Amino acid sequence: MAPSETAADALVVRPYMDSDAAAVAELYNKHRDAPNFVDRPLDAAMVRAELAERGTVVFLVAELAGEILGTVGMFRGSGRRVVRADEVFGDMFFLSPWIRGGAVAGRMFSQAFLALMPLEIGTIRLTVSPANDRALPLYRQLGCTLVGPAGAGEDGNIELVSHLPRLVARMQRDHADLIPASRRMTAGWRYQADAGTDRPLGEHTETVSGRRVLRTALTLDGLVFRALLEPETGEILHTEADTGAGPGPDPVLPPARAEQPAAISLFREGPLAVVLDHGDGSVAVHHDRHVGPVLTQSWPVPGPPYLTGWRRALRRELEVEPLQGASGGGWRVAERYGAATLYRETELAGGVLRQRVWWQGPAPAVVAEARLRTMVVGGLRSGLLFTGDRYVPAGRGLYPIDATEFGAAGLVLGADDGPAWWDALTGLAVRILSPGGDSSARLIAENVLALDLDAGAEYRIAFTDADCPGDVVPDAQPRIAEGCRTRTLATSQATNKSADPEPVQWSPAEVARRQVYRLTHRDDVLLLDPAGGGLVSWRAAGVPVLATPFPRSRVFARNTAWRAGLWAGRHGPREEPRRGMGWGGPEPERDWSFDAAAGQFAAPDLAWSIQPDALGIRLAAQAPAADSDGELILWITPAAKSAVALVPGAPGEAWLLEKSGPWQRWCDRLAIRLDDGRWLHAAALDSSAPESTAASDSLATKPSAAEILLRATPSGLLLALVTRHPAGHSGAAAWRLTVLDDADAAHRLLIPASASASHTELVLTGAAEQ
Repeated sequence: MAPSETAADALVVRPYMDSDAAAVAELYNKHRDAPNFVDRPLDAAMVRAELAERGTVVFLVAELAGEILGTVGMFRGSGRRVVRADEVFGDMFFLSPWIRGGAVAGRMFSQAFLALMPLEIGTIRLTVSPANDRALPLYRQLGCTLVGPAGAGEDGNIELVSHLPRLVARMQRDHADLIPASRRMTAGWRYQADAGTDRPLGEHTETVSGRRVLRTALTLDGLVFRALLEPETGEILHTEADTGAGPGPDPVLPPARAEQPAAISLFREGPLAVVLDHGDGSVAVHHDRHVGPVLTQSWPVPGPPYLTGWRRALRRELEVEPLQGASGGGWRVAERYGAATLYRETELAGGVLRQRVWWQGPAPAVVAEARLRTMVVGGLRSGLLFTGDRYVPAGRGLYPIDATEFGAAGLVLGADDGPAWWDALTGLAVRILSPGGDSSARLIAENVLALDLDAGAEYRIAFTDADCPGDVVPDAQPRIAEGCRTRTLATSQATNKSADPEPVQWSPAEVARRQVYRLTHRDDVLLLDPAGGGLVSWRAAGVPVLATPFPRSRVFARNTAWRAGLWAGRHGPREEPRRGMGWGGPEPERDWSFDAAAGQFAAPDLAWSIQPDALGIRLAAQAPAADSDGELILWITPAAKSAVALVPGAPGEAWLLEKSGPWQRWCDRLAIRLDDGRWLHAAALDSSAPESTAASDSLATKPSAAEILLRATPSGLLLALVTRHPAGHSGAAAWRLTVLDDADAAHRLLIPASASASHTELVLTGAAEQ
């Protein structure tokens, strides 16, 4: 409900003061829909630390009768990423429900915009959920456009960009004589004439002179200021002022400048390979048994503010000198700060990555006593997380809390707490060895560590093989955390089931005036949508196994185009730092054909099949060779509103996850509880893998055994059955879904498979109990 006119007039929008910190914390604590919500109470010290670490440019509060009711901020970074010097990252926009729906949001953005103008800021970047139907229209009215993918990335958001400050500055510079003096420094966003609000997300750009451009226009009284821009950087390519004659023809634009990829250096020691990116200074460690890096680390930066990002960092001017000793190899990398130089020495020897950071020369006063922060990101997705001598399944939002939206609220670790990660499937272990001194470490999420170091500090990261938790950390034991505990099997009785295949045939039918294919097999009834390429219904013993919106399209979590209970797609690499794993849509439209005899959908770039057998439902995905690395994915929305799951841990160990709020977990098999009390077991099966042709001294882009990603969302559970589809190779993977009557049956099916990392054939050894 909007505030009364009198209250709205009394509301004050003003710059934040240090004394506001406790009130801002209280505002965010009150509302779970705050954009930077974390599952723990914030306090004034956390707010002060967050604003300092982000590099605050503008931070405004909305105050009424002494109470803080809203905030909006413009920063140099968000923790996940850092922006260029002429850009800001918009975040922490929040209004108490009592002041929503009126003019307060416009007032706050107007004042923030005016505060940016004298600072020569040209671009505002921000992220928002594509399903946020309250904030998204407002941002688009403020000139924000989408220049990247229309589907949400792993963090659940899309990135919007506004080059409006740059355009307003150009208009005021070039056409000041046409602008009334009283309007030259008013709220720039109010000039917006064409923000593309009538265009679907993902369709804001077009092609002019063979290059991708963003077309926009600003209007003020009788003046229309039209412009063509480079979408990502905001470079203004062409402008024209129209006082009534209408737009002129498009100009001939120069070719787009191709940004050269940064050089990389690689040093290999047995199955380990460490890679240095000369552009941003990041270091990644790879292992032959793992897809994607097992660990990534950013270039150290002095602060606060800590202008670095664990998803996206800035390119830097770095000098690289190779190191080659008798026992290992690496690099000495330097970055100049005026008369001073910051050095980092990186050496891999004996499975240990040793790094040392120091200053040489008279460091500038602003950084002379500053700490150096490096962000460490663990890559063992399916592993266990160790802090101290306790471990839990690693998963965003499980343990510790997910503080990626408010890094200052992360878990501060003690000197002996590590952390460490271990993957039982591959046997790989990674352990951070304490650098000692006054260094400190904070877990922002289960695999994101902010490591703050004093100049001169040396720290080490050990990469080892391990067969059990005690090999990683002596005497390690399970940590019983909120919503996470090990589970004991109540009974060990088991009854084998035959896995002999049975012939099946899909037959055409009509449901809700839509052409479908139906299959009845024992107690299962399945419906396929041949036009949409998805499984739109699965009932086992008359009860739904899948949640589905068919025949309509709805929003599910961060997917704005949910149409089926099971569908296929192709995505970028799961470990890609900028986006990570998405949310299943919107997928590009595909021209599907359906083979009823094989139960297979096929499109030019992707095919998938579904076949019932005595163990359940067998799924397979295939794709021809592609030009770039990616993932083949089968997305599933089970009929499970509550998040209750069984996942494997150490060998012979099952964990029961029953946690409220959003979280996720990677694994190769799992079981989830359906709404009717039954359990759905999902397991990756072995599939043929293309051989790598990479040379021994380079990084092989190799296929992976199939994996499963489980996400708990407000809409219900979301499963992604994922397998690597490397560039230049065909891809294939298979999974099996089995419906079981109770948790013990699911537990017995989950645990026997843990004895082998290769599931050539998954046999049901625990029958459903009656």
